[in-house]
Amino acid sequence: MNPRLSRLALPALAVGALLVAIFAVMVVRFRAELRAEIRRTIIDRDAAVLRPVALRQLAQREAALAGQSAGPADLLAAVLESAQQEDMLAMVIFDAQGRVLRVAPESLLFAELPLDDYLRLLKLESISRYHPDFPLDRYFLGVGGPPEQRRTPVLEVLLPLHGRDAAKILGFAQYYINARPLAQELAAIDERVNRQTAATLGIGVLLIAAVVTAAYFGLHRAQRVIAERNERLIRANFELTLAAKASALGQLTSHLMHDLQGSVAGLRAVVAGRGANGGAAGSDWEAAAGYTERMQAMIQETVALLGDTASQTSYELTGHELAAITRHRNAALAVEKGVVFSVEGGFDQNLDSHRGSLLCLITSNLVQNAIDATDAGRRVGVVFHNGDGAVKVTVADEGHGIPEDLREHLFEPGRSGRPGGSGLGLAISRLLARQIGATLALDATGPAGTSFSLTLPLGD
Repeated sequence: MNPRLSRLALPALAVGALLVAIFAVMVVRFRAELRAEIRRTIIDRDAAVLRPVALRQLAQREAALAGQSAGPADLLAAVLESAQQEDMLAMVIFDAQGRVLRVAPESLLFAELPLDDYLRLLKLESISRYHPDFPLDRYFLGVGGPPEQRRTPVLEVLLPLHGRDAAKILGFAQYYINARPLAQELAAIDERVNRQTAATLGIGVLLIAAVVTAAYFGLHRAQRVIAERNERLIRANFELTLAAKASALGQLTSHLMHDLQGSVAGLRAVVAGRGANGGAAGSDWEAAAGYTERMQAMIQETVALLGDTASQTSYELTGHELAAITRHRNAALAVEKGVVFSVEGGFDQNLDSHRGSLLCLITSNLVQNAIDATDAGRRVGVVFHNGDGAVKVTVADEGHGIPEDLREHLFEPGRSGRPGGSGLGLAISRLLARQIGATLALDATGPAGTSFSLTLPLGD
């Protein structure tokens, strides 16, 4: 795994897990509150239905007994008579002081009004309680059978009762209602709420995962861009440093070349004189004279280039002239190494002397590297051509290729595949190419050989 990805993965997972945990807690809490509110509304529904019915029965009984000496017990009896329904398990009528007046059926064992309920009923509040597992055998006589039949869901409802004068409480009614339909309804609602909660959690987790994943890859992309820009800044700083050193080296080289030019000319005259005297070592002196002549030519070329740059002398070179110069400069080295050397192509466009000289210098460096890497009898070829608004020079050899561990750092100083090499040639060549707006790149390398290309865009 990419180290940058692994460093970002753990924080992203931690943030995602934290968001999922927070979201899950909020959803579960909301689910609990919603479930409780729905259950409370449904449980209070029967009380809301029973209360107006009971008050209407009281009003009708009060109107029927108008002018008669009827007490609260006679009025409350109407409520008891009207409550005989199929789902009604039991009913208790209390007077205004909370004492039991009537019980139906008489098999009900416990009939009392707790103080807390009594105080709430005095405030004209209705009370509903759902008992999911009501023990019938503890509240009614004669209840038998298996244990599961002695327990059932029961809804308990307490209502305050009053006549036309709402401020005058006549008594209270307590209902025990069979709540099996209510239990089924509550179970269905719980199942629906649970499904909605699970769906909400699933969708929320997926959305959080998508957001965290997008943020993770966005952060990784930003980190990669920053790393690439930082790398480019480091490389630019290195190239600026190298350019400054190259500038200082150029000035120093200019002085050294002027000093060496006279010394090498004298050395050549001495070596040539010794070779003319003959003798057993005459051939060796002749070879030394040839090397000295080549050295002198190189010094003169460097001095000319430095002199043109310093004096801002400018002239033009065609592509065919550049090809001829390249052939002339490197033919001797190819013959000495036994390498078949060829220069092909050319172009008619003119280049100024500065760009043309540097183009030849870079090409010669590539050719010399190619000849060094090629065995005797094999080929090194240079092709000059133009197209698409640019000049392209290709240098290809039939050497053994560049080692894989050097390819990524090929243009960095200090990296060389030759024993004793400094690794400066390609680094300086790329720097010189950039100074004239050209691009130096490795096209291909392998056991069959290596190919470099130098591309110089042509100006208007």
